[in-house]
Amino acid sequence: MTCKEKRQQRQDEREIKTFFDIILGKAKLATHEPSKKIPQSNRIGGGATVEEQEELSRQYIRLLGVLLPGIIALISRINDPRNQKRITHSLPVLILYGLLIFLCHIPSRRAANREIGGSELADLIETFVPDFKSIPHADTLERLLGGISVDELEEQYSAVLFEFVKSDEFRELNPGRFIVAADGSEKFSRDYCWDSRTLSRNAGDPDKEQYYAYMMESVLILPNGMVLPLLTETMENGENLDGNGKQDCESKAFKRLATRLVKLFGKGCVTILLDGLYATGPIISLCESYGWEYMISLKKDCLTSVWEDFDGLRKIESDNMLEAMCGERHQEYNWSNNIEYTYGGNHKYLKLNVVTCKEQWHEKSPRKCKPVLRVNEFAWLSSSKITADKVIELCKTARSRWRIENHFHVAKHQGYSYEHCYSYNWDAMKGYHYLMKFAQFINTLILSSQLMCEYVKAEGKKWAIEKIWSFLYYHVLSSFCSSEILPKPQATICRSRFRFRELKLCVA
Repeated sequence: MTCKEKRQQRQDEREIKTFFDIILGKAKLATHEPSKKIPQSNRIGGGATVEEQEELSRQYIRLLGVLLPGIIALISRINDPRNQKRITHSLPVLILYGLLIFLCHIPSRRAANREIGGSELADLIETFVPDFKSIPHADTLERLLGGISVDELEEQYSAVLFEFVKSDEFRELNPGRFIVAADGSEKFSRDYCWDSRTLSRNAGDPDKEQYYAYMMESVLILPNGMVLPLLTETMENGENLDGNGKQDCESKAFKRLATRLVKLFGKGCVTILLDGLYATGPIISLCESYGWEYMISLKKDCLTSVWEDFDGLRKIESDNMLEAMCGERHQEYNWSNNIEYTYGGNHKYLKLNVVTCKEQWHEKSPRKCKPVLRVNEFAWLSSSKITADKVIELCKTARSRWRIENHFHVAKHQGYSYEHCYSYNWDAMKGYHYLMKFAQFINTLILSSQLMCEYVKAEGKKWAIEKIWSFLYYHVLSSFCSSEILPKPQATICRSRFRFRELKLCVA
């Protein structure tokens, strides 16, 4: 008898025994209470009437007119290497077309040709770009991004971020420190090397070599829940390949990213949130040299000497403990300050502050009658000295690092096609990535405005974008574009100032 037949025989015996136990009254069938979920609307249109979709689209277009003209004006400053006498589509037209791909949540170049080319969006493009003649082909945009300097495109995105961060509206949203989270994320991988700058891995098997594109991302976390994409550092071989032949990695990329973040925010006003991969001496020293505060996750198998000292001090420092309740969860905090740590060949010296949080709560299990005890444990390295009156706030800030994971989820699975390869040309791939960041920045600000938040709270951001653009695809925009909702086409492309005040962003 084979193993599969034996397993099947044992399963049949268990089912027969259970059947007879129920018949004889030795066992009872368990009943479970249905989950108490909010009932969803069952009407056609996903919960919005045609009038509501029209009003939603009208407000979206009006707010788009606040941001797009300045962005197009900035990007139009990029050097266009094409022969201007032989081109059909100007640089602003192609950039706006590329932004629409991600604003509309279009998943590929082929889909862009089908959906944008067969829609009524020509009126919208003509409103923002006066010299518009016809909707371009997606391959035309791909050739442009492969020929221009994508570094200039990223510089213009940094300029937009700088304008927003220095605005009075941002200060109202974020009066305190800049909460920045950074982490790496894979874009896509292939079984063959399509460019010499790709990273490679084989998991110990040279016959299973994989080549992939990897990005170091940073986001800005605001108190009202907004998460704005900040700067991106592409990990690539070539210039970043060191003399020992080692590939680029997250640690090297973070050092380059940190240099750029200092130029954007300055020194001494940033709180950086990182995962356990960055709990190393060089990264901590870099953050301290910039005057940044930090909260870095600390794993059990990382910095063993620090863990040994912490476990020993916890037995002595009995006062460094606090118990609290967070809803129905019991939390126990333990901490120790000024733990000595040395690293490197020169024995560089650091003093580290460590805090742990043990969280316990009871959770109903569908398979058991009694609630099940759940336990979570967290640990962080903190730049600030930990005391009983601020340990909860520090740990709350550290746990907001999950927002960058949520940001990755939105970018990958909720319309922005983060993991899609729009081009195998390395520079064009990066260009599409920066256009995606522009679009995500625009959509995040618009959907966080007071005019849109009611719809977004009811159905979600992805739903709102889909409903808006599905309405705009097949409805004539002349009524929107000819009214006072948008500025006149002649003045649109020349203006590079942003009117963030008109967005009326939700503070909380």
